Amino acid sequence: MYKTNIGLAEFTTTKVGGPASYFMQCSKEKELVNAVKWANAKNIPFMIIGGGSNLLISDDDYPGLVILNRVFGLRQKNKVISAKSGNLLLQLVNFAAKNNLSGMESLAGIPGTIGGAIYGNAGAYGQSASDTLSEVKIFDGQKIIWLSKYDCHFSYRDSIFKKMKVILLEARFKLTPAKAVSEKTKQIIDERRKKYSAALWCPGSFFKNVEVDKVSPKSLRLISPEKITFGKIPAGYLLESVGAKDSKIGKISVSPAHANFFVNMGGGTADDFYDLAFGLRRRVWDKYGILLFPEVQMVGFDNIFKDKAAAILGLGLEGKDLKSFLSKEKAIITVFDRSADGENYLKKGLKNFDIIFRSPGVYRYLPDIIEAEKSGVQVSSAIKLFFRLSPAKIIGVTGTKGKGTTSTLIYKIMKKAGKDVYLAGNIGKPYLKLLPKLNVDSWVIMEMSSFQLIDLDMSPHIAVVLNITQDHLDWHKDIREYLEAKRNIVRHQKSTDFAVINEEYQTSKNFAKDINGKVIFFSKNKLESIYKKDLILRGEHNLENIAAAVKVCHILKIDDDVIQGVVSDFKGLEHRLELVKEVNGVTFYNDSFATGPQPTIAAVKSFTEPLTLILGGYDKGLDYGEIIKMFSRTLNLLNIILIGDLAKKLNKLLVKFDYPGKIINMGKKRMPEIVSKALAITPKRGVVLLSPAAASFDMFANYKERGELFKKAVNSL
Repeated sequence: MYKTNIGLAEFTTTKVGGPASYFMQCSKEKELVNAVKWANAKNIPFMIIGGGSNLLISDDDYPGLVILNRVFGLRQKNKVISAKSGNLLLQLVNFAAKNNLSGMESLAGIPGTIGGAIYGNAGAYGQSASDTLSEVKIFDGQKIIWLSKYDCHFSYRDSIFKKMKVILLEARFKLTPAKAVSEKTKQIIDERRKKYSAALWCPGSFFKNVEVDKVSPKSLRLISPEKITFGKIPAGYLLESVGAKDSKIGKISVSPAHANFFVNMGGGTADDFYDLAFGLRRRVWDKYGILLFPEVQMVGFDNIFKDKAAAILGLGLEGKDLKSFLSKEKAIITVFDRSADGENYLKKGLKNFDIIFRSPGVYRYLPDIIEAEKSGVQVSSAIKLFFRLSPAKIIGVTGTKGKGTTSTLIYKIMKKAGKDVYLAGNIGKPYLKLLPKLNVDSWVIMEMSSFQLIDLDMSPHIAVVLNITQDHLDWHKDIREYLEAKRNIVRHQKSTDFAVINEEYQTSKNFAKDINGKVIFFSKNKLESIYKKDLILRGEHNLENIAAAVKVCHILKIDDDVIQGVVSDFKGLEHRLELVKEVNGVTFYNDSFATGPQPTIAAVKSFTEPLTLILGGYDKGLDYGEIIKMFSRTLNLLNIILIGDLAKKLNKLLVKFDYPGKIINMGKKRMPEIVSKALAITPKRGVVLLSPAAASFDMFANYKERGELFKKAVNSL
């Protein structure tokens, strides 16, 4: 049986904590297991409270189940003590001492339960809970299992359980027979009571001591050597040295007995605890360049960045947006940028941060990121943060190609219809800068790449899935990872959401399976004729983009006259089949955004005129067999100019598949030479098309620079 809306302050040693939606007290192991099963069945979070120490719960509502662990039991067999997780750690230590078993006496007086001690690998005076632990019994949500000590991956004040949603049920400790254990235990308890006598309503030691081997030599030189004990710099010493003992916020003050103890003097709040602790943490950072990390478990503070240590990986557009946002939030920011710091830009490590923000170009599963995540660091991104903070409804558009065109078209139609709408991301404004302008009536349209989607755990209200073909295999581990990243755009939808999916591509169509949103299919073949009239936008593939935009605007009940008017006037985007200029009867088109075979196939199919194609660039491991076969059967494709790293590879394929036109390999010649050659070999009333089917990094900074230099060369003819 559960209770509802129960305040948590009375169950914690801080005497703060907002109400829990559900609350259960369990006195039997079976009850603990059933409570977790119940929470999982309701798809709500759960949290275990034992003694209530080592815990800071925010004053906000906890939207899940709180389980009060009152499962007790201690028994001894030879040198092994079996203990239920709800017992207080002190009960276990005293039980061991009474039976003349040594190995835990240094833990005497540490508050909290055995389950909590194992969870955080509690310790003191160089001794830790894991030292004598042999195995622990857990429930992982499906089954009860025993894990060995080595399966728990213990480290300083850490264990695997901080990354797992499990419940600890029982533990076994293997101890050593000894004399006078009781006397030593009592001595440590007396010493601890004298030291921490003023710490009444307190979570215990707030920050972890600092491991010396994780401190830079520059910072270490500022520390008195005699202050280092057991290879650690005491957090209390660092805090005291920045004047912590004189600090107080509201009803929360630093204990006069110990600078790492923050005490509720009566009527304090969780926010005051947070502000006092993290304000002092910043003082330590400013003086020593050392970051202190909480030993207490913090619940409900996920979206607070004040005085938190944030790493930004990559300082592109999203990275700069994040830096600006986090600076205003008063976070402690460190930037890691490969373009500025070289290939080893992560060499300083990512473990000593509260949160890592990954830019889209940084691979999600880099070993450095995974290692930091395993140590408890949160991994996020600008787009994940935006999804959590935005009050507006989001329309997300993904696909291998066409995302930008479709997103812009939807935006222009909605703008014309009078909606409060914004275009954000790769082709619009930075996400986080938009937040102050948004409200519940606003709409944000986002072009979403696989780089952004790979770890997104929320989906947009309207998700648009265009063509999904092979791409970015130089970044993704394999095609499966690429597809699974794309699938995140619909994976987390609710029943009130919409998935607008291109039915002409089987891979895209497969996204409609097992999702909660309402599925609406589209295709260029079913696009009403009214939307095909008097189009400036060239290319059959753009009919797919128009069809997707039309379906979205129909969901929003926008009038057909508005939709048709915007569609017919739409000229497309820069670097996407962009008309540049006619020179001596030859027309030049810039399609530099075509960084893979599929958009180039679509671009070539858009022309019936005599055609010269500029093809090639950086090799990112794509398959060019299909496109070369198609070129060999395209009668109006008279010339192919090959450029970049792919030139030799593409030349061999063209010869292999008997391409009948003229092949010119220009390698890495400058763009004016390439353009002049194209003009010279293209007949009048013909077309020169830059549609490389490859990335640009071998010769240019990006596809935009490639396109700009192409247009500059054409305009100078």
